[in-house]
Parts: sequence; C-alpha cells; structure tokens
Amino acid sequence: MDPFAGLADFILGKLKQSAAALWFRFLFELAFSAIGSFLFVCGTMLISTRVMTFSVGSGMVASAISMTYLFRKEASRLTRGMLVVLPAQESAAELKTDIQTIQKSDKEK
Repeated sequence: MDPFAGLADFILGKLKQSAAALWFRFLFELAFSAIGSFLFVCGTMLISTRVMTFSVGSGMVASAISMTYLFRKEASRLTRGMLVVLPAQESAAELKTDIQTIQKSDKEK
C-alpha cells in the first residue's frame, strides 16, 4: 500500500469541492458556451449573408442568450441569492430560442 496515494486522494477530493474550483468550473462553462455560440452563429451568418456587422451582432446575441441560460441552470451554491438585471428583450429572445444542453459525466473513462 502506498501511504501517499491516500493523502493525494484526500487533497484532490478537497480541491474538487472548494469554492474556487467550483467558480473556475462555472466560469469555464460560461466562456465555452459563449465562445462556441458566438463562433457558430457569427460564422454561419457571415457565410450566408457576407455582412460583418450583422454576423457579429447575431453572434453577440447568441452568446448573451447562452450565458444567461447557463446562469439560470446553475444549480450549485455559487449563484444562490445573486441579483442579476437583464433587459426584457433578452428574456424574450431566450424563450424563443431553441437551446440544446449537453451534460457531460463527472466520471473518468
């Protein structure tokens, strides 16, 4: 038996549960969702319309919608009790948008 394996598992387990680790994970999820949405929508609009301003604007709207959706879906203790102010148009746009959610497993393969 390796005595250091138990200590390493204990420390890594505590690190995974720390507030800083949870915040880094949430911020990564926000950034990944926002950038992925922006690039997909902006690229698609740019190919179809060839209008840069319209494409970037559409990508920004999609990015904002995906970040807001993710913030609302966050179920951990990180965002409880927070007050967020959003324009009514954003809420209406989110309700009309078909958003796909992907839940990855926490287990390693």
